[in-house]
Amino acid sequence: MMAFHRIKDPERLHALIDAILLIEADANLTTLLKSIVESATSLVGARYGALGVLASDGTSLASFITHGIDDRQRAQIGELPRGGGVLGETIRLAHPLRVEDLATHPGRSGFPANHPPMKQFLGVPVIVEDGTVFGNLYLTDHLSGEPFSAEDEDLVAGFGRAAGLVIDQAKLRSHVRDLSIAEERERLARDLHDTVIQRLFGVGLSLQLALSGFLEDSVRERINTSLDELNETIHDIRTTIFEIDQERSDADSLEDRIESLTIEVASRLGVQVQLKMLAGIDDLVAARCAQHVVQALREILSNIVRHSQAGRVDVDLSIDENMLVLMVKDDGVGFASAASGGRGLHNLASRARDLGGDCYVDSEIGHGTQVRWTANRLD
Repeated sequence: MMAFHRIKDPERLHALIDAILLIEADANLTTLLKSIVESATSLVGARYGALGVLASDGTSLASFITHGIDDRQRAQIGELPRGGGVLGETIRLAHPLRVEDLATHPGRSGFPANHPPMKQFLGVPVIVEDGTVFGNLYLTDHLSGEPFSAEDEDLVAGFGRAAGLVIDQAKLRSHVRDLSIAEERERLARDLHDTVIQRLFGVGLSLQLALSGFLEDSVRERINTSLDELNETIHDIRTTIFEIDQERSDADSLEDRIESLTIEVASRLGVQVQLKMLAGIDDLVAARCAQHVVQALREILSNIVRHSQAGRVDVDLSIDENMLVLMVKDDGVGFASAASGGRGLHNLASRARDLGGDCYVDSEIGHGTQVRWTANRLD
C-alpha cells in the first residue's frame, strides 16, 4: 500500500489529493474509469494514459480505456492490447513498474502498425478494497521528456489505490441499485402470475361456461372473440414475466446467461431455439458489452414470441475481429420492412450504435426474419 508520507513535495501531495477529488465518483463505471485515466495522466504530466481492466482469468485484459489517442488513431491501430509484453509484466508483478526506454526492455513485444511511438513507461496496479487487482494504470512519455521518477511512481500508486476504493464504492452502489430493482421485479412477476393471470383464467372459464347455454350467434361470436383476446393477453403477460425473470441472472457469466435465456424461451414460451456460441466467449468480451448483448437477445426473442408466430429460432453468437456478432433467425411470418418493426427494432439499433456496432434486419412476409446485431466486444 502506498504511504503518503513518502511524498515530500507539498505541491505534489496537494496535486494527488486534487486528482483524487476530480474523479467523478457518482458517474457510471465506464465514465468513472475514463475519469481515472484522465486524472492519472494529468497528475504526472504524461502524454498518454490507459487503464487496462483485468479479465476474469486475472492474466489478460478485458477492456482498455485510453487517453491521449483520438478516435481516428485508435481505429488505425486496430485491435486493442490483450495484456502481452510490458503490459503483461505489470499484470504478473502486481506492483509498480518503471521503464526508461521501452525499446530496450527485455519484456517488450513491439507496437502494432500506426501506433504512436512511446519511450518511457510507468505501470501501477489499481487495487480494490479486498486487496485484489482490478486493473492497471499505464502511463507513457513524460511531457518533460525525462523518465518517470520514483516520486511519480509513488504518486500514481497512491492514486491507483484511491481509485480502487472509488471503483469499489461505484460497484457497491450499482449492486444495491440492481438489488432493489431485482426485488421489485420479483414482486411484480409474482403478482402478475399469482393474481392477474389467475383472474384472467377465471374470467375465461366463466365465458366458456356461458357458451354452453342457448345464445344468439352474434353473442356467441363476441364471447369467442373475447376468449381469443384473453388468451393473447395471458400469453403477453407470461412473456413479460419471462423478461422480468431473466433480469435476475445478470451476475452470471455471459455463456450461462445466453444459454439460460434460450432454454427459458423453449421451455416456458414454446419456441424451439437452437444455440451456437463461440467457446470461451466470456474471456473475449468486456462486461458492458456482455450485458448489452444479453439485453439485445432478450429483446429480439421477446419480439419473436410476441409477433412472429415462429416455431423455431436459430441463435449464433460469435466474434469477428473486435466485433461481437449476434445472429438471430426465425421461421415466422416476417414483415414487409424493418420500418414496420416498431420501437423494438429502433431500440436494438440504438443499443448497438452505443457500443460501436449496428443492427441489420432482413425480413420477408412468409419467410421469417433475420437480425444481425453487432457491438465492439471491448467496449
